[in-house]
Amino acid sequence: MHATAALFVAVFYAALVHAWLPNSRDLAAFNATARYAELGQQKAPKKSGTNNRIRGVNFGGWLISEPWMMSSEWENTLKCGNAKSEFDCMSQAKNTSEQNDRFEDHWKNWINPDTVQSVYDVGLNSIRIPLGYWSYKDIVLPSEHFPDGDRMLPYLDAVVQKAADLGIFVILDLHGAPGAQQDDAFTGQLPTVPGFYDAANYGRTALWLTWMTKRIHSNPAYKTVGILEVLNEPVSKNEGSAYPARGEDTLTSVFYPQALTAIRAAEKLLGVCDDDALHVQYMDKLWGAGDPDSHLDKDKSIAYDDHNYVLSVLTGGNQTTYMWYSCQTDDRTTDKEKPKVVQEWSLQVGNNIQNDPDFAVNDQNKGFYSDWFAAQQQLYEQTNGWIFWTWKSDLDYRWTYSAATAAGVIPANASGLDWSANVDVCKKWFPHAKKKSVAAASAPQGLLTLLGLLFLHFIIT
Repeated sequence: MHATAALFVAVFYAALVHAWLPNSRDLAAFNATARYAELGQQKAPKKSGTNNRIRGVNFGGWLISEPWMMSSEWENTLKCGNAKSEFDCMSQAKNTSEQNDRFEDHWKNWINPDTVQSVYDVGLNSIRIPLGYWSYKDIVLPSEHFPDGDRMLPYLDAVVQKAADLGIFVILDLHGAPGAQQDDAFTGQLPTVPGFYDAANYGRTALWLTWMTKRIHSNPAYKTVGILEVLNEPVSKNEGSAYPARGEDTLTSVFYPQALTAIRAAEKLLGVCDDDALHVQYMDKLWGAGDPDSHLDKDKSIAYDDHNYVLSVLTGGNQTTYMWYSCQTDDRTTDKEKPKVVQEWSLQVGNNIQNDPDFAVNDQNKGFYSDWFAAQQQLYEQTNGWIFWTWKSDLDYRWTYSAATAAGVIPANASGLDWSANVDVCKKWFPHAKKKSVAAASAPQGLLTLLGLLFLHFIIT
């Protein structure tokens, strides 16, 4: 074999050796034939996406409570009153032991193994779990007031164990970082200015990532966890003058490489092979907080997280405006980042129009919301898949997947999701519009391997 050919083959196969994704494992939730059999159907249709696209939900509001989406739970179960975040709630508690009891009651009931079964039953195959850094108590400072992370962990373990039992893919997401990466309660606190972007908090986060990586690889309950996201939603250019936050110029140059090193070093120490390694996930370029790859080594197992809330793009309009945007305007593949999953999105429209006749939650508008779901699903399945925000909330079905399935707005089984992935809903709305051409997600590994073998045969002969 010529030297150049040998080099090509070496590089080609190096590109194929990467951390696992659902299509490289026999996960029951992705087995189309088995899932159709459960529904009394002999086999899945040829265009079934059940076995190769991530379709899931976030467990938002569970291990990080966000009062905006769970006002009843916040007031009645947690009794946090007018507190704006978990940090504030614990800070103002007169009895921290009693307040920890309330949080434990919440963790036990808001999401639990029965919830995971329900997620499976409506045809989904993946879950994303937002976590705060205080889940690892060793890095919490005395001045920081959060619920007891040690009391939280058994509930996390039970949920990921149930996911493993059902063959559901799991993404763990560092949603709340030390110092807070945003001035938003989703971080678990509500600082005036984000304080995450400095060496001390980068170091604490690296310790959390090391700890969680070891937990994933050492505890069989975590065997279907395949992605560890290093940071949710840093301040982005879409937030105007707030970007960049103080110190954020070091996000991609210092923290991102440090996070990758922490995870890979932990895996090396444990002797984890490439095929069992985690995909390390970063917010994608479309998020607007820099190029995640700009200072990373050429790691073969990087994944990307895309968040796409259309309500932040379209502040007005009608049903046709929203359908046109998802059918003809939007494209989540322009940055060419693979593998990518659209991990936060919803059916919520702009707050200023959500109760207009076109968008009010009523029987008349169910058809629109069903069609818009299908349009978004098809758009996001041009990547490696999607995770809806969220499974459970105190809000209506535009934010709440479980409520949308109960209302008949979203399909309630795997067969229905395959149908909505293939129905030509955009043609229904825009019969004369030219069909948009969008690059597909990365080719299946088996296809790449076959191409490699064919090329190898060609250059040898």
